[in-house]
Amino acid sequence: MAIPTSAEELQTYMNKFLDRLGFEDIVSTLGLRAHQADGQSISLRMDLKESLAQANGMYSAAALFGAADIAGTFLAMAAYAGSGQFPLAVQSNQNFMTNSKSEYAVATAKILRGGGSVAVAEVTVADDSGKALMHSTFTYVLKERKLGK
Repeated sequence: MAIPTSAEELQTYMNKFLDRLGFEDIVSTLGLRAHQADGQSISLRMDLKESLAQANGMYSAAALFGAADIAGTFLAMAAYAGSGQFPLAVQSNQNFMTNSKSEYAVATAKILRGGGSVAVAEVTVADDSGKALMHSTFTYVLKERKLGK
């Protein structure tokens, strides 16, 4: 599978994976959906809702981290896991720069390096005005994995 080239293609890819998974996972919890894709990068949108907010009404660090990891995972999976492998995060680095009460945030992932059994993704999460909330990198090992329970 190649990296999706449109939001519609990305959403179809995500839905197909989640249907194969057989249960609702963190993608559903965070309410992530395709925002944009261009064949090089993908973006997932996460609407701010009470269950994802800190006590002050801004995004929780856990929600921002989750959106970033899942964007990186879907990108690595689309780019390199064509024969059943699943990207397992083995290293991550997060820099939380600011926060927001914006309507939604967008996690945009691009591959820094990849191939064979490893992929490194860079993910930026920004609010709906484009203000960067966090910057992260993830290293994924591509391992054979049976989906589901």
